[in-house]
Amino acid sequence: MVVQRSKRRGFDRREFLQAGAAAAGLLGTLAVSGGQHDQRSAPGGMLRLIANENPYGPSPAARAAAADAVEQGWKYAIRETGVLKKLIADHEGVGTRNVFVCAGSTEALRIAALIFGRDGGRVVAANPTFSFLPTYARYLGCEIDEVPLDDNMRHDLEAMASVVGANSRLLYVCNPNNPTGTLLEGAALGAFIDAVSQRVPILVDEAYLDLWDDLPKHTAVRSVLADKPVIVTRTFSKLHGMAGMRVGYAIAPPDIIKRLERFRVTQMSFPGVLAATASLQDTGFLEFSRARIRECLDVTSAVFEELGRPYVPSRGNFIYFDTGGSPREFMGAMRQSGILTGLSYAPYPTWARVSMGKVEDMHVFATAAREYFGQVA
Repeated sequence: MVVQRSKRRGFDRREFLQAGAAAAGLLGTLAVSGGQHDQRSAPGGMLRLIANENPYGPSPAARAAAADAVEQGWKYAIRETGVLKKLIADHEGVGTRNVFVCAGSTEALRIAALIFGRDGGRVVAANPTFSFLPTYARYLGCEIDEVPLDDNMRHDLEAMASVVGANSRLLYVCNPNNPTGTLLEGAALGAFIDAVSQRVPILVDEAYLDLWDDLPKHTAVRSVLADKPVIVTRTFSKLHGMAGMRVGYAIAPPDIIKRLERFRVTQMSFPGVLAATASLQDTGFLEFSRARIRECLDVTSAVFEELGRPYVPSRGNFIYFDTGGSPREFMGAMRQSGILTGLSYAPYPTWARVSMGKVEDMHVFATAAREYFGQVA
C-alpha cells in the first residue's frame, strides 16, 4: 500500500453587483477572522472535524443573497432555478438540457439508484466509498458488487470492470474518493469510461473535485459531452460551504436528465438557489476557500509526518490516516480534547478520517494529536 509516511445569474445583474459590492468588505474580514460564525457548533461546543464541511462558507455574496431571498421566501424558486441551471451550464460548458439541479448531490445519487438499481439490478461500487448511493440501492432490493480498493487506496478500475455483468445496471465512482481522498487521473478514468460505459451506465461523484484548480484535467464531464451514458454529480456543500442549504446538480446526456427529473422528490429552496447563484459567481471567495482548505491539509499532514503516522495524501477536505490502534479510542481521546473526528471504514480497522475545519482548528487538532500519540507511543 502506498501511503505517505514520515520522512522525518440568480438575480438581476445590477442587483448582484450591488450585493457583491456590499459584501466585498466582508471578504477582507473573512480572510482575517475566518468569518463571523463559530466552528464550535457541535453539541457541547465541540469542534466539528467529522462531516467534511467547509466552515469558511457560505461566501459573503451568498449570505447576502440568501438574506435578501428570505423576504421572497413565500415564492417557489421556479424561475430562479432556471437561472441557476443556465449559470451552471455555462460554467460547465454544457447545455441546460444536460443539467439537473437538485437538493444536494445526494438527491441525484439516490434518484440514480432508484432509476438504475431497482427490479433486480446490480450496482458496482468500490469499498470503502461514499455510501449514500449503495446504501439506498440496497434499500430498494438491489445487489451491490463491492470491489476492494487497490494497494494505493484508489478505485481498482480493472477489478471493477471485471465484475460488470449482464445484470449490472450502474457503476459508481467517487472521485476523489471518500473516505480515502484518492484521485483517479482524468486520462485513466476517461479510458475506463470509454470501455466500460458500453456495458453499463457510470455515475461519477465529483463532490470534492472542484477543491483544486485542475478540475478540467480530471472531470468526467468530457464523457457526457461525448454522449456517453455517464452522470457527473457536483455539490455546493464543499467548496461553497453550503452543506446546510442543500444545493447540488448532475450533468448527463439529455435523456438521462429527463429520467432524473421524472423521479425528483424535492423542490428547491428559494434562499438556497439564490445563494448558490451568487456563490458560483463569487470567484474571489472560491479561491480563498480553496487556499484555506489546502492550508488545513498542509497543517494536518505535517503533524502526521512529525508523528510518523501513515496517511493518504488527500484531494478532499479530509485526511485518512492510521491511528495504529483503535479508532474508537482515538475518537474518544479527541472528544476529551473537545474535537469530533470520524471512525474507520472496513477493511482498514486501525484507520480513521479527520475533516478539515478552519486553519486554527487544525492547529488545535495537531496539538491534541501530539498529546495522544505521545501518550500511546
